[in-house]
Amino acid sequence: MNPKLGILAVFILLSMVFLSFTGLRKEFENYIPFQTAIAALGNAKSISLEQNSRLLDANGGLLYEFKGDESRIHLSYENVPILVQQAFIATEDQNFLEHHGIDGKAIARAFVTNSSKGGIEQGGSTITQQLARNLFLNHERTYDRKLKELLISYRIEQQLSKEQILELYINAIYFQNGIYGIEKASRYYFSKPSKELTLSETALLAAIPNNPVLYNPLKNLSNAKKRQEWILLKMKEEGYIDQTKFESAIKQPINLHVAKSNVPFPEIVGYVKDELLELIASAPENKGLSEDLLKEKRDELLKSGSVIETSLDARLQAEALKSVQKRLSSQDIEGSAVVVDHVSKKIVAMIGGKHVGIEEFNRAYQARRQPGSSIKPLLAYAPYIDLFGLGTNSMISASRICEGNYCPSNYGGATYGTVTLKKAMASSINTAAVRAVKKTGVERAFSYLKPFQFSAVEQKDHQLASALGGFSKGFSPLELTSAYTAFANNGFYVKPRIITSVKDKDGNVLYKWNEQPVKVWKPETNAVMRDMLAAVTISGTARDARFPGSQYVAGKTGTTNDVKDLWFVGLTDRYTAGVWVGRDKPGSLRSIEGSSPEVMIWRDIMIKAYQK
Repeated sequence: MNPKLGILAVFILLSMVFLSFTGLRKEFENYIPFQTAIAALGNAKSISLEQNSRLLDANGGLLYEFKGDESRIHLSYENVPILVQQAFIATEDQNFLEHHGIDGKAIARAFVTNSSKGGIEQGGSTITQQLARNLFLNHERTYDRKLKELLISYRIEQQLSKEQILELYINAIYFQNGIYGIEKASRYYFSKPSKELTLSETALLAAIPNNPVLYNPLKNLSNAKKRQEWILLKMKEEGYIDQTKFESAIKQPINLHVAKSNVPFPEIVGYVKDELLELIASAPENKGLSEDLLKEKRDELLKSGSVIETSLDARLQAEALKSVQKRLSSQDIEGSAVVVDHVSKKIVAMIGGKHVGIEEFNRAYQARRQPGSSIKPLLAYAPYIDLFGLGTNSMISASRICEGNYCPSNYGGATYGTVTLKKAMASSINTAAVRAVKKTGVERAFSYLKPFQFSAVEQKDHQLASALGGFSKGFSPLELTSAYTAFANNGFYVKPRIITSVKDKDGNVLYKWNEQPVKVWKPETNAVMRDMLAAVTISGTARDARFPGSQYVAGKTGTTNDVKDLWFVGLTDRYTAGVWVGRDKPGSLRSIEGSSPEVMIWRDIMIKAYQK
């Protein structure tokens, strides 16, 4: 096609608009947004489409797709199947490779038709014009919009190559049911990537964008089939396929295999979004940004085709959920669990409740509950041993103690004299723990909690009663489990994370945690604490936790007043895991206390973790 003919047709159309269209003033008033659209075409990189971002487990399995207003998987030009290209060129714009964005013959033909009909009945739009419409304009059938479309199309052809235009077009077009772009359409309607589509399937998908409602294969398959056959005919006429392939494709039955929206572990999604916000905020270039701006950056990232890789062990996550659901059959009793791998320092499982949906309340990190005696290793014994250089057989008085009106008692009213620290830990003797904090000094003891960055510890919690878990708000299972990882890391602490890296659509790393270990207590203290914690599972309150598979099994139970919370945070030679059991509205758990569900859930999870 002669470019001069296209330009001449444009000017003829412009003249007719100026003479016959009374909305010229409105066109002038709307010129600024038009200029803005033109300015955006300075280079190809300025044009971007929303793309789904993927959340992956430790083995690369898909956990979730973050979607914006447009659900899309971007496909680079090199990866667009040749049959897809041919199907759209044959039916939408046979002269695509020759024209400069405007097909003069098509415009003239459409103009004559529209003039005889007294309105816009035929478009004559090229692929470039359709791209201009999809990116910058609306779909009103008016001369006002058509004028803008022509000028933007001509500008697009000046700025982008044919390959770039076709890539944008094939990724931008709408395939009904919230689906944009050929790749997502292929995965949605046929549950496979576009490179695996047959000729028949390709033609069926190519039929949809012309009129997504009319050719929606889920509701109007017969209409879609008719247009598919017409597309195949046009492909044959253009020489893209021969008679044999044409006939074979026509005869092939259409077997839609619509992808089901499967989110295997919905409770992970909300947590990952929150951790992602922290990760973005930790980047040097984002220091000082407000929370609103950080959320804006996160949301833009999740619409850019990024890949969020995590440490989640899908098998262990599934097994942990099964155990929580099985062990807590009562409808109003809930539970949560967190598992951290010592080697990677990463979260490998997180259960927020028996049935947690996407971005619903996740008890693993959003609940704050009283810790009971599970706080003793962190607040009472580790600081006491670290400060005074004590050992497991060092003695401490467990006799009655009062500080003002505060006179703590032991479980069942038991009384003790002087006991070893190992005995005090194994039997969870309250009076010994309170005395340890008193000797250390309340403020000194609480200074040992600072590296853990507990979110709800307040100044008013700095009192002796906190040695037994008497905090104003409490801790999440994730917080408490994370703190216990210091016992597996020789007294050093690195906050466990679930995100391992965030990459852009091309595989470049955008964000990655780079936190350094913080020393909490001396290695000698850690060795003593590990011995004391092991005694809890050997002769103390968590003997049911032991299982074959790990040479080291240790931990600490925790029960709050009136048995409203049951805790067990334990560690093996490979994992640290914490389990909480309780009611969302705190109430007594005496009916299940004897079966130790918190310990049994922990044991179930560890057994599965050690199975090959």
